[in-house]
Amino acid sequence: MMAIRLLRNAQISIRKRCFQTRSEYEQWDHCMKASRIRTTHDKQSSQCLEQVNPRTAAPFLYSVSPISERLLLFAQSHDNEIEDDGSKSPNSSLLECVYPLSGTRHHADSKSDADDIINTTDLKILRASVSDFGAYSRFRLAKFYSDVDALTADVAYRHASSSSNSEDIAFVTAGHYYSRKILNTELSKDLILRCYPTLTGRSSMEIRTDALQEDDSGTEKLINVCFTSMVAVDKQTLRPVKDAIQKLSTHNDSNHSNEDERREQERLRMRTEMAEKHTQIRKKRFATSMLLRNGPSSSPPTQEEMAAIHLLHQGSIVDNNTNDIPLPHVRQYTYRSSEIVYPEKRNVHGKLFGGFVMENGHTLAQYAADFYLNHANQQKPSNFDGDLDVAKDSKSTRQLRAIPLGLDEAIFLQPISIGDHVTFTARVVHSTPRTCRVVVIVEVRNPSNRSSAPLRSNRLMFVFGGTDFPNGIVPNGYHEILMHVDAKRRAAVEGPLDEEVDGILSQIQAFK
Repeated sequence: MMAIRLLRNAQISIRKRCFQTRSEYEQWDHCMKASRIRTTHDKQSSQCLEQVNPRTAAPFLYSVSPISERLLLFAQSHDNEIEDDGSKSPNSSLLECVYPLSGTRHHADSKSDADDIINTTDLKILRASVSDFGAYSRFRLAKFYSDVDALTADVAYRHASSSSNSEDIAFVTAGHYYSRKILNTELSKDLILRCYPTLTGRSSMEIRTDALQEDDSGTEKLINVCFTSMVAVDKQTLRPVKDAIQKLSTHNDSNHSNEDERREQERLRMRTEMAEKHTQIRKKRFATSMLLRNGPSSSPPTQEEMAAIHLLHQGSIVDNNTNDIPLPHVRQYTYRSSEIVYPEKRNVHGKLFGGFVMENGHTLAQYAADFYLNHANQQKPSNFDGDLDVAKDSKSTRQLRAIPLGLDEAIFLQPISIGDHVTFTARVVHSTPRTCRVVVIVEVRNPSNRSSAPLRSNRLMFVFGGTDFPNGIVPNGYHEILMHVDAKRRAAVEGPLDEEVDGILSQIQAFK
């Protein structure tokens, strides 16, 4: 269609609110993969991790995860060790959570090196609680985000436990950012969540979570990553508390005794620079936001961006004499789900567990992306095997489930109380032939004041990959236009590129 060809060739001048260029993002991607913390269970090492009790060392995770007693948790034996300058190292606050999906539970304690074989029933329960249908992400990404939300809170409290006013402060999640699915996950191998601080400020801190699995040679591979911003607040007023967080050690001394120490110092430098970059991006994002609620700092889409939306609307009009399929509209792929917040979903502060928002938000986004995937062909194949990403029939091979690729951001605006009514609304707001982005808005109502308007509590944006996405989706109302433009700006720089998704699809085919 002529409109689509014009759209493909349109030169859009985008005022980016995140990474400025593709090369800048690729440099960040390289540093992200190279800078992760390495740990050891070697008892001869001063950095050795020891097994700890989840009930006491990770109360958030223990209180909200139904499988917490089947997990293994590790930390350094000299936790909360304070440096001479009053700072703490990232390793001293680190928590490592292991999902023993291989069926073997290794207890790295001082008494025994023996491994336990998990009985068949427990192993089935463990795998079923985290599994997904897709071959690329056998470990459900929604479950990953739920546990990240809990584990990052535990790391924040662990880091601040030595502060003089630690009893008077609480940590709240400001947001999760820059999460990408890097490699496929296997349910036959243990999965490790390694969570540690990367930057501290006067009242906030950034925490990084790495998901890892070992390959056949025993080498750790980075599977997924997520960055989280936590804020220290007063327990009574819920206002930010200054100087409540222990300073993070940077070890600027260049005289390191061996090569391993020099490498770790370089990784620490990269992590610090990345975290500082994240802070700058968030500040710039707020200053150039298109969100109407941001008041004077809000700015409209550019003239070029509005011209591109005009072309999308042209692409949604099809001549009846052709076989062209019109572009879909956002309203066709908008889905809602409502929940009542019951007490079993609360965290240790008595509010709704943020991981519940992350898990339900991603599940609804997956639902929207799955239906959007085959917009041009909604016929079901006759021999679909529900455990596959790709179904094969006599005439074609086509994808049935969108591939979860990550999270751009998940913003937490206000806490949700027990008894509140919560509504999730997922919209497919942007797509290319290989990717789509889904925005989930979470709104809350207090049933005791039924006449009040719903309040927005969260905004999440997820990324999915596939082969049969339409080359564009049409926003209608102004709020949909703002979501579309924001997602388009991200896609232009952060991708993923079509060839990256094609590589993932090739991996999926290899699994068959």
